[in-house]
Amino acid sequence: MIGTEQASQHPVFFVLALISAVLTIGYFLGNRHNKQLFLAIFEELTAVIKPEHKEYGNIGGSKEYYTNFTLQKESPLARIDAKFTFLPRQLWPYLPIALLIDKYDSLLMALHFKEKLRDEGHIIEADYAKLRKAKIANVDQLNKALIKWGKHDYNIYYRSKKTYDRLKELIDRIDDPGVIRHIALIPGQKKCFIFMIPRKGQVAKDLAPVYQWMLSLD
Repeated sequence: MIGTEQASQHPVFFVLALISAVLTIGYFLGNRHNKQLFLAIFEELTAVIKPEHKEYGNIGGSKEYYTNFTLQKESPLARIDAKFTFLPRQLWPYLPIALLIDKYDSLLMALHFKEKLRDEGHIIEADYAKLRKAKIANVDQLNKALIKWGKHDYNIYYRSKKTYDRLKELIDRIDDPGVIRHIALIPGQKKCFIFMIPRKGQVAKDLAPVYQWMLSLD
């Protein structure tokens, strides 16, 4: 009887060992993928921003990273912070759920200006604007216009016509925003925010014209 019980437990042990091995391999591969993607995007950001000083670190496991860029004295920006949130590729069982909820990796940049900006304004992709995490705090106090930009519909939120003209100037300058989903001018915080999907090989190309436009703001 004892021999029979031990034999019957062997398949269970084998299955558990196999599952453990698969999860371990998945954790290693997912961690490596997220780190390699972060480092590649970090180099793209550095190439566009051309900072005086730069640093980066890991916030939590392989899912979140941060970067800090310090600009030259002559720049209208004091610094730029960026936060990366990647899909949990190291957790294979949870990854399908994360794809349904979060949909994609995210990169949020905060550009800190030395002087206060003139007025609030937003350019936000219409589908992205429907997500709970993309809500604009005082959207009911802003004017709204809908425009086609590249392959997607975008909402323009603004207070004054001058701000609308500024935002429209940027849109007219760029045929397709690519990975960029939200551009926000927040004068009260002396900040601009850029939300994008960090896809390797696209960030530098899509960010560069927006970044140059922001450097000209007052």
